[in-house]
Amino acid sequence: MQIRRFIFVGIVIALLAALVALSKKQAEIARDTSCQGTLTCIAIAMQDYHERYGHFPPAFLAGKDGKPAHSWRILLLEFLDSQTFESYRFDEPWDGANNKKLVDKMPTCYACPADPESKANRQTNYFVVVGPDTAFPGFDTVKLDDIKRPHAKTLLVVEAVHQGVSWMEPKDLSFAKMSFKFNDPTQPSISSNHRREPGAVMADGSKVWLAGINPDRLRTMLLIK
Repeated sequence: MQIRRFIFVGIVIALLAALVALSKKQAEIARDTSCQGTLTCIAIAMQDYHERYGHFPPAFLAGKDGKPAHSWRILLLEFLDSQTFESYRFDEPWDGANNKKLVDKMPTCYACPADPESKANRQTNYFVVVGPDTAFPGFDTVKLDDIKRPHAKTLLVVEAVHQGVSWMEPKDLSFAKMSFKFNDPTQPSISSNHRREPGAVMADGSKVWLAGINPDRLRTMLLIK
């Protein structure tokens, strides 16, 4: 009788453990799906911007001092949240007296569901990579025709966590200073809190998980020539 009781308890514990594991996996899948949704939102806004202006947004608009003053994320507000876009002032920096009042207006697609801490702090998880021969050379702009590599294999927007960057801040990953190893704890890098590789938007508007990409290939995918 005692042995049967132990067997029964063992079965119950095993079933509970299996249910917990299944629930955790379902939650992870839900977060992955939500992240793909945010990437889709950004991809569509990028395409809408290109259709209207004939090129992708610059990584930033420079202020009078020549330094980055306004982010591409602000420019996409024209297509994501026109009311907030109209409230934003380009005659003051992103953290000016008026603009800093808009920090709580962060579009949901600028934060990954798998990084609730960044979302709570109004920090972004989606970045462009800035540098010569990338899709975002700085305040200069790039159009699809400038991208000589296959568009489906050229990175446009990437995911990164623990960067501490306000969604409004004109700051992104630097090609010259970043690590090309995913989830590198020693340098800014493409990274995520997912059970799988980080997500990204390609130049053709497609969304991908960056699976099986080594550092050399990643470096190439960030270049447009």
